[in-house]
Amino acid sequence: MSVFYLKYRPKKIGELDSDSVRVSLQKILSGRDIPQSFLFAGPKGSGKTSCVEVKNGEPCGKCDNCLEIDRGSSMDVMELDAASNRGIDDVRELRDKAYLLPSKLKKKVFIIDEVHMLTKEAFNALLKLIEEPPAHTLFITCTTDPEKIPDTVLSRLIRIDFKKGNFAEVESALKRAAEGEGLKLDEKILKLIFERSEGSFRNAQKILTELFLELGKNFGSKEVKEWFDGRTGGYGSADLEDDLWKKDTKKILQKMEEMADNGMDFKQYREKLIRYFQNQLLANWGLGVGREGWKRQDLVRWLNLLIAAGKLEKDTNMEQLPLQLAVVEFLIDAEKEDRVIKEEKTELTEVKQETKKEGKEKIIEKMPEVVEVGDFQLEMARVENEWGKVLQVVKPFNHSVEAFLRAARPKILRGNCLVVEVFYPFHKEKLEELKNRSIVEEGLMRVFATKIRFECVLSKGRKKALEIGNDTPMDQVSDNLVNNGEKSIEDKKDLYDVAKEIFG
Repeated sequence: MSVFYLKYRPKKIGELDSDSVRVSLQKILSGRDIPQSFLFAGPKGSGKTSCVEVKNGEPCGKCDNCLEIDRGSSMDVMELDAASNRGIDDVRELRDKAYLLPSKLKKKVFIIDEVHMLTKEAFNALLKLIEEPPAHTLFITCTTDPEKIPDTVLSRLIRIDFKKGNFAEVESALKRAAEGEGLKLDEKILKLIFERSEGSFRNAQKILTELFLELGKNFGSKEVKEWFDGRTGGYGSADLEDDLWKKDTKKILQKMEEMADNGMDFKQYREKLIRYFQNQLLANWGLGVGREGWKRQDLVRWLNLLIAAGKLEKDTNMEQLPLQLAVVEFLIDAEKEDRVIKEEKTELTEVKQETKKEGKEKIIEKMPEVVEVGDFQLEMARVENEWGKVLQVVKPFNHSVEAFLRAARPKILRGNCLVVEVFYPFHKEKLEELKNRSIVEEGLMRVFATKIRFECVLSKGRKKALEIGNDTPMDQVSDNLVNNGEKSIEDKKDLYDVAKEIFG
């Protein structure tokens, strides 16, 4: 038995499920002069190759030509899969066939799927062919990644964009298959399939095929929901969100192991999570409805971890592992943040209690400056205390940047900007370079779990370095250069000699 996606492909323009594509093709084909080169661009499962089957207007579906095209045996309709036939020789062979007259049809039709996979040389050969195509030819190229097609080729193709289907469009495709197989699909079943198909016509038909094979012809929305839950162990996006809030790492990891044992497709599950939490992020900005209480930087961090997990999927045979690592990293960082906030609240409470016991107002000469950074309370005192951690994080990226920072000191917080005081123009110039500034800001992000901008100011006085471990050669050189009685840096050495003395 063939899958419903192939069995119930549209045969006519009017049967296309995508409204925008149907209207575009009807306008083009109703004209007197039909273009000879097309590009069907869109995501997988959006109906590009299905649309190829309904070329040349509305076919009768009964003549020999229509039947041969439907069976895929027509000598005048040829398909090239550029994913596996991507070289210049493949395109040259196609070119040779293009100059031959059609045997039965009015035109010779060439379909090039995944055209973006062609090599540079093959694209050059194709360009020459579509620039001056033989009058009896029609070229239809399909791609999921039009950005990879050279502009010179794109400019010679009539582009039709395919989008993921909305509910009404996917519903139409499902009902066509259901009628052909004698299935009864109510509104709830259609919505369940649509939600999991993610707007893909092919995915929706594939799901319906699997339901038919496993549940037979008679099933209701309850059986369909149980069938879906069986694939995820009943552990959906909202369930995972609840456990993230509870910081129940053990339960999440255990559930994912159970899902792996049940044959869960973790790539699909991860993509579903990304969409779910993207909606939460949009809701956080008033664009939709979502769960209240999420901090924006937490949602951004979690989404970044989910995306990064996708890059690890191809490097391991354990499909659940990348997602488990993302969960563990997210919750470890969350626990650290909670611990820091709790410690700061405890310190503040102790100060208040001590002041109250003295029985009089106590003037505190300088309380730690508290600055709101996003949704996170960051104290200048904490920056000073953990400055050494920032240096440790920065050092593996660039030893020179770490050395410059070690010779500087945090000065003040201005909003979400940390101002660092440096003592030599050379240091300021190097730290403010875009690449080095990015390294420092990445270090601040990792240590304080929030985005902090970084700026430098040149000190007008003597260095008052923080006591961070033992002095490095950088510290010693810097201290020597500012001691009383010594000449200024301009008098003693030029910038090259300073850098040489610092870094050896």
